[in-house]
Amino acid sequence: MKMTAVLLVAFLLLLFWGVLAQAQGGSVEAGDRFFKSYFIWVLGVVPLPAFKSLALLACLNLLASMYARLPRGFKFAGLWLMHVALLVLLAGSLVGSTLYKEYSGYRMVLASAGNVAEKVVFFSVDDSLNLAPVEIPEKSLAYSVNYRGRVDGVMGATVDLYSASYNPLRLVPYAFMVLFLGGAILHYAGVVRKKTKGSRLEKSTVLERPGKFFFVPLTIVLMVLLGLGACRIDEAWDSETVMDEGRARPLDSYARGFLDDLSGKVNFKVPDGSRLAAIEVFKTVAADSSRANAWPLFKVLRGDLLQALNLEKESRYVSFRQLNQSRNLLELYASRSDDHPGTLEARRLLYNVRRYENVASGGVKPENSASDWKTCLEVAYHRINFALWAFILAVLAGASALANMAFKSPKMDSVANAFCASTLFSLVLMLVWRLMVAGRPPMASLYEIVLWVAMLFAAFETVAYFLCKNRTFSLIVPVTAMVAVLLFFAKFVLEVGDTFQAIPAVLNSSVFLTVHVFTIAVGFAGVILSGVVAHLVLLRSGSALPSVQNPKGSPLYSLLYGSLAFGAVFTIVGTLLGGVWADYAWGRFWGFDPKENGALFVILWTMLLLHLRAGRLVSDRGFAVLNSFNILVTFLCWFGINLLGVGLHSYGFQSGSVLWLTSFVLLDSIAVAVIYVATRRNPSKLSKNF
Repeated sequence: MKMTAVLLVAFLLLLFWGVLAQAQGGSVEAGDRFFKSYFIWVLGVVPLPAFKSLALLACLNLLASMYARLPRGFKFAGLWLMHVALLVLLAGSLVGSTLYKEYSGYRMVLASAGNVAEKVVFFSVDDSLNLAPVEIPEKSLAYSVNYRGRVDGVMGATVDLYSASYNPLRLVPYAFMVLFLGGAILHYAGVVRKKTKGSRLEKSTVLERPGKFFFVPLTIVLMVLLGLGACRIDEAWDSETVMDEGRARPLDSYARGFLDDLSGKVNFKVPDGSRLAAIEVFKTVAADSSRANAWPLFKVLRGDLLQALNLEKESRYVSFRQLNQSRNLLELYASRSDDHPGTLEARRLLYNVRRYENVASGGVKPENSASDWKTCLEVAYHRINFALWAFILAVLAGASALANMAFKSPKMDSVANAFCASTLFSLVLMLVWRLMVAGRPPMASLYEIVLWVAMLFAAFETVAYFLCKNRTFSLIVPVTAMVAVLLFFAKFVLEVGDTFQAIPAVLNSSVFLTVHVFTIAVGFAGVILSGVVAHLVLLRSGSALPSVQNPKGSPLYSLLYGSLAFGAVFTIVGTLLGGVWADYAWGRFWGFDPKENGALFVILWTMLLLHLRAGRLVSDRGFAVLNSFNILVTFLCWFGINLLGVGLHSYGFQSGSVLWLTSFVLLDSIAVAVIYVATRRNPSKLSKNF
């Protein structure tokens, strides 16, 4: 078990180092160096184990564990099957990577011949001169062929581009899925379920059933939300529309996206002190560009670019007039072929300048055509401000529950849970609203996934309130606090501009993507919940942790372990389903993309914690302390990876959240440290309050 823990730590360190290298030196090059080789050569002479070396050691460790440590008997068949699945995955990946080959191909489409397409010709990627064509069997499972796009004007013809890969062990990940999930089900049925069957809930204060103190606040909130929605829908009729990417969009949504792209805001404070909404800014640019040209609408993210454009380095916002004076320099820097951050910022800024000019010249013309119900709902969505309402309700739920810590009143607890249920209703209504407008499951952006996780947390507390007769007053406090944190990120960091922008076609391509996003959202929610519960367990360490009098600990400690295992299983399943979608969309199950590495980091972290507990390598208190970092680990692998801006998962990128994410990480780290020190000195005193 110690060797397993050491290997898991080594994998985690390698993933962390590799992702940082991908952000600095490119995803492909760093991926080959860290994850597709046996050694990392530091300074060219010092070898350190890369992913393949660790995978080989993990195979040997699995064999040794199965021979010497795993318990025998049919009862533990599920545990054996999961270990066999891991062995198949690691060994198959090592062998498959050795046999793996890549090919590039093209097909000429001749317009003179009536757009008749020739046969696709493939060449090895190592054959740079395309001297030796390769035959790719069409129906062989070992080969994967993907269409990459079309290029016009090549020697008077149109060319379709293809890529192909050869891997005789391509189905190994699918075999792993079947074996691992089957083993997990057997292990749950044969071991876990029998252990938990008959377990009793905590014998604490019995809270009253939902009554008027629950339903009255809930009814008032729901009536306010529904009334506000009806008013906003009525106001949204006859909204102006514009054509955007071949479809009619509300001018309100287009203007929000336009101003957000330029300045990162959805309203603008003009020099005379008044504040204009995005649609008013758009109309001013379109009708009175000479006035708008002097407004500092353009946000520049890099001071070195400002200096290169002969603008004040301290200025964060500049006007079109200022940028136009340095237009030649801006176009020069944007035309460079490198991917330096300054070059990327110059390209972004030049794109926004051209978009501004298009609006100012009348290239985007609003129409007063009759709005359909989707357009109406889209405008009303932004005007109702669902996320803000849900955030306020979550804060009220947490504040009410925190105040109730002093009174322990069942009536006040009902009020707090009414606010929590109202938050849940708001989020459900919000997601259904987005489903109706977008015509797709609301799971295609980071903003929508955060809403799902917040909804799952609110649902957890609401279901517990109705179904658990023996409850504590304290668990609702950290749960609603986490809901408020997630909604804060959704509203003030992610929800800026047009939240209904068209998504890439690849995100609308497979049902596996929808199931993958939902499953991994459930998994992340479980891991975060275990971190939330760990905070409370540490606060109540005197009574929550296992002891001589109570060897199993309190139900809170059981919830900590159960939510960790639950989150780990669903994160694994969600990641596997993501691999199925990636194989369908990109032609490979796994490619060590930074986003994929983030999910793998969460999985390995949860596996490390479970193995440390199973092998008794840490104390019960140490297990709770490590679990308290689950929130930070998940947030960094979820939000932090998106800040890198590299990899294939470009749809998940967002900027502007560095400050908020850093602040949250620091605050939660300080909170864990304070709780740990305080409970070591006087655990019984804190236990009485929580």
